[in-house]
Amino acid sequence: MRMFLGKTRHSLAMSLTLHRRLTLWTAGLLLVMGLGLVVLINSLTATQIPQAVSIELLSPTQQPIDLSSPVTGTSIAPDQLSPTLNEPSSVAPVAEQVQKIAIREVRMISLTGIGVFTLLGAIGAHWISRHALQPVHRLSNMVRKIQPETLHQRLSVDGPQDEVKELADAFDDMLVRLERAFEQQSQFVGNAAHELRTPLATLRTNLEVLQKDSEASLADYRQAAAVLDRALTRLENLVEDLLLLTSGEKEMRLEPVDLGVLITEVLEENRLLAQSGEVTLHLESVHEETIPANGPLLVRAISNLIENGIRYNHPGGSVKIAVQRQEGWILIRISDTGIGIPSEELPHIFERFYRVDKSRDQHKGGAGLGLSIAAHIVQLHRGRIDATSIPGMGSSFTIWLPAEKTDSSPIHRLNKDLTPNLLS
Repeated sequence: MRMFLGKTRHSLAMSLTLHRRLTLWTAGLLLVMGLGLVVLINSLTATQIPQAVSIELLSPTQQPIDLSSPVTGTSIAPDQLSPTLNEPSSVAPVAEQVQKIAIREVRMISLTGIGVFTLLGAIGAHWISRHALQPVHRLSNMVRKIQPETLHQRLSVDGPQDEVKELADAFDDMLVRLERAFEQQSQFVGNAAHELRTPLATLRTNLEVLQKDSEASLADYRQAAAVLDRALTRLENLVEDLLLLTSGEKEMRLEPVDLGVLITEVLEENRLLAQSGEVTLHLESVHEETIPANGPLLVRAISNLIENGIRYNHPGGSVKIAVQRQEGWILIRISDTGIGIPSEELPHIFERFYRVDKSRDQHKGGAGLGLSIAAHIVQLHRGRIDATSIPGMGSSFTIWLPAEKTDSSPIHRLNKDLTPNLLS
């Protein structure tokens, strides 16, 4: 039964509009306050009327006593009262009769007043709430007109800085974010299609050449196969990058990771690339820290930054990696002596498919996703990544990761050269 009543109240509350709920709540409040006032008045009446009647009846007076009711019109005729009205022995019955009539009339007047004032209060509450909610109705109508094609429009509600104005301003802010998200999504899809089109065009061109060349030799087929293999590899890498960028935090598992071992492995993996670019890799300092992280993803993020420092460096340049603890954070700093990034480009370097030099990534086989993937992985670890750069002198990237609450060992100065044949 209790569950049924609960469901009934919930269904009734959900079916009533805010306008009607305000009206009912106001009418109910007036009714409760009116009942409280009636109880108070009747309590005072029940205690004060007998004393007043007794005093009036006992005092000598020549004036006739009017005991008529202003509501019902009933009255007690003076000749119905005892002729010895001022005698104490005859006062009690008359006083009791007068008291009952007075209390009954007070109650009837009170209940009638409650009904009238509750009705008037409900009508007033209905009018006030309807008038107060008119801006909300106008806001609802404006919101219904917004479509994906009209996200650039704003509500721009004028008026006092009240709750409705705050709601409209918050909705405008949400429209700004939605418009930006739609633009980024459209740009992302366009850039992805463009990047996919290049290797696909390479595949199609080489296949068409082989089909039309009836005199192609085995060497020609092998050369074409090598080109197709590189194109397919680029497609695979691009698809993996796109899938990684769409991955969420729920898909990531965190495990204890030895940061020193992980960074050493990353440097070893990039040793051949550094040798080919005549760039020296240095591991300056590292805490022997164990942090909660996803090892493969963190390797990918650090490797992207190191690879970026190698590819856009000068022959004879260097990339330095340092790790330290700072106020509950683990800082991984990757610095290079490369070409640097203009200051106006720094705010955009972590955007997907963004290229500082529109031709340099294509020339080096990149799609402009390396830094954005690194930033995305760091964000999945609840960290952040900062970048500073001086054009012509190099760049520095700092990864901030939450540190595990364990005592770390002292810093080991390794100064380990992972490309000894390139040391100056």
